[in-house]
Amino acid sequence: MRRLAFRVPAADKESVLDAVLPLLPAGVREREGDGWVELSSFAGVLPAREALEAAAGPLGAWSEEDVPADWRARRARFGDGGALVRDRVLIRSPWDPPAGEGVVDVVVERRGSAFGSGSHPTTQMCVALMLDLEPAGGAADLGCGVGTLAIAAAKLGWAPVVAVDRVPVAVEVARENVERNGVAVECAVADLAVDDIPLAALLLVNAPPPVHERVAAALTAEVRHIVISGIVAGEAEVVLAAYRAAGCEVGEALGTEDEWIAVHLTR
Repeated sequence: MRRLAFRVPAADKESVLDAVLPLLPAGVREREGDGWVELSSFAGVLPAREALEAAAGPLGAWSEEDVPADWRARRARFGDGGALVRDRVLIRSPWDPPAGEGVVDVVVERRGSAFGSGSHPTTQMCVALMLDLEPAGGAADLGCGVGTLAIAAAKLGWAPVVAVDRVPVAVEVARENVERNGVAVECAVADLAVDDIPLAALLLVNAPPPVHERVAAALTAEVRHIVISGIVAGEAEVVLAAYRAAGCEVGEALGTEDEWIAVHLTR
């Protein structure tokens, strides 16, 4: 197995990708720097530098090397898919390199149909909104998937933390991830469409609109912060109206180009 890597100015990334992707059928990984992007690819046989430069023009910081054939060993060496949120929290798989000093390391494995490994922007935006909050009391992750948000909340200082999901395999994986991270999180199966809503000082609700409607209706004075996501821009007006009717004020909002949004609400 071989790996090639090169750097291009960030402004040129899209045009370079258009040129080199037909020559790199195994795909390209990206790593951003200060004004530049490193592009890399792994394969048994890779195209020559001359062929890539004929298509894309000069490619800087070129390197080629032999790498382990086992994907786990490659992930441990180079990383692949870890999400660094505001330079403070790294959400990664067990096969990615650990976080650096001063960065909260959230290690999650995903299997089965469980959601929430950290690769989706809704999960990352929820973590980003948590970072501006001063931990004070407990947290509840409603629709926890593999437990990423609950684990992040626990590592950021919220306690006690509970996590619920209607999918049993998700809760099973969440428990495994809680143990993997060495935090205290109580995980349970619950269908938020019909079961009681767990409440805490901080609610993390990365869920579809019907769940948000039930959460808003269940709010009590115990709840001070709510981080919501799992909705797109076209659904926001109705969802936010339900929370406003429950006494919530809209704070910071984040969004993506494909219209996923996350919002911090206070009571």
